[in-house]
Amino acid sequence: MKSCSVIIVNYNTGTLLVEVVNSVLAEPQVSEVIVVDNNSQDHSMALLAEHKKLKKYYRKDNPGFASSCNYGAQFAQADSLLFLNPDCIIKQGSIGILLTELQKEAQSAIIGCMITNADGSEQRAARRRLPTFLRAVKTFTGLEKLAKYCHCFAGVNLNHRPLKEHVHKVEAISGALIMIKAKVFKNIAGFDEAYPLHFEDLDLFKRTLDAGYAILLHPGVSALHHQGISSQTNPKVAELKQLGMQRYFNRHCSTFAYLMIVLLNKLR
Repeated sequence: MKSCSVIIVNYNTGTLLVEVVNSVLAEPQVSEVIVVDNNSQDHSMALLAEHKKLKKYYRKDNPGFASSCNYGAQFAQADSLLFLNPDCIIKQGSIGILLTELQKEAQSAIIGCMITNADGSEQRAARRRLPTFLRAVKTFTGLEKLAKYCHCFAGVNLNHRPLKEHVHKVEAISGALIMIKAKVFKNIAGFDEAYPLHFEDLDLFKRTLDAGYAILLHPGVSALHHQGISSQTNPKVAELKQLGMQRYFNRHCSTFAYLMIVLLNKLR
C-alpha cells in the first residue's frame, strides 16, 4: 500500500494538537506528519514529543491556512497528502481505508469522510456541493433549512439527504480532512494563497473537478471535528469569510453573481 504524508497547520490549538498528532503518528500508512505552526502564542508546539515521523516547521507570522498548507506540502515525500485540521481526530485504521479507495481509480484525486460533532451528529459542512449564487443565497438566508421538506430549497449543504452507504462522487467534502494525490495537488498548483480564510478548500475542489478529476466521499469512515466555537462569533473571522466568498465568486462565477454576493455581504 502507498503511504501518506499528513500536513497539519497549527495556530494556538493547545493540548488538542497533541491528541491529533499522536493519533496519526500511530497509523502504519503514515510515513510522516508535518506540522506547520503559524506563529502560535500558546506554546502548543512545545507539547509535541519528538518522533522519527514528526517534522515541525515554524512560520515567523501567520500567513494563513492556504499558505501554510502549501508550505508544508513542499516537504512531503509520500504519494498522497492528508490535510488535517489540528482539531480533527480520525478513527484508527481510517487512513488506510481512505488510501486504498483513493488509489483504485486513476481519475480519483481527492477523498474525504463523514465529519461529526462531539455528540456524534453529522457536522453541517460534512456533505455539501460547490457554491452558486442561488445555492449561496439559500444557505446564508437560512432557506436551506426547508430542504428537508423540498430539495428545491437546498443550498450548499446537503445534510438533509439520506446518506449513501457506498463510496460515491461528490462536488465537495469538508475542509477539515482532505486526502489528495500529491501529483494532482502539484498539477493544480495547490491551494490559492490569496484566500484570507475559508473558501480555499472549495476553490481547490472546483479546480480539481475542472481539471477532469473526481472527488470521493467515504460514508463508512468518520472523523471528529472539534470546531472552534469562538471563531463562529468572531467579527474578524466573519469578515475574512466574506472576503473569501467574494474571491471564490469573482474567480469561478459570473460577474453578476460576484456583484450580488458583494452586495449581500454589505447588507448582512
